[in-house]
Amino acid sequence: MDKLRTILGYLVAALGVPLLLATFLGMNVWASALVSATGVTVSPWFTGDTVARTIHHGDYRTEIHQPVFQALIGERKEGFVQVDWTPTGLLPQLIDEEIDYDGDGQPDFRVVLDTKAIQATLTPLTPAVLGLEGTYRLDTALAIRVQLKNPRR
Repeated sequence: MDKLRTILGYLVAALGVPLLLATFLGMNVWASALVSATGVTVSPWFTGDTVARTIHHGDYRTEIHQPVFQALIGERKEGFVQVDWTPTGLLPQLIDEEIDYDGDGQPDFRVVLDTKAIQATLTPLTPAVLGLEGTYRLDTALAIRVQLKNPRR
């Protein structure tokens, strides 16, 4: 009887190895299947939300994202808007641009971006703009996030 239990134990362990390998080697496949089945998306607080408008400047372009005020329930009192300049290889040394993030035809802030030092200065032009949250290097772009006051709260 002990010999039978030993054989069954080794058999279960041997059959478990391919299952273990399939789990770890196919982790990306399992994750992709889970995401597509449930419709899970990455929060706009990480991605900057979708691009609302693009301004072409010849060699490079400015991409203005949707403002983000999303909270777990409802909206926050403060949020941000992300602005990207892409592609990084074709950006001028200094970008000086007025941005209309809400699309009302009036500039909301002015940004001066040093693309070599990756430093920006922000001048608010409306009371809804609170300040510069940060300047970031992304894979194919330079980006800033500008803190905003939620107009609906």
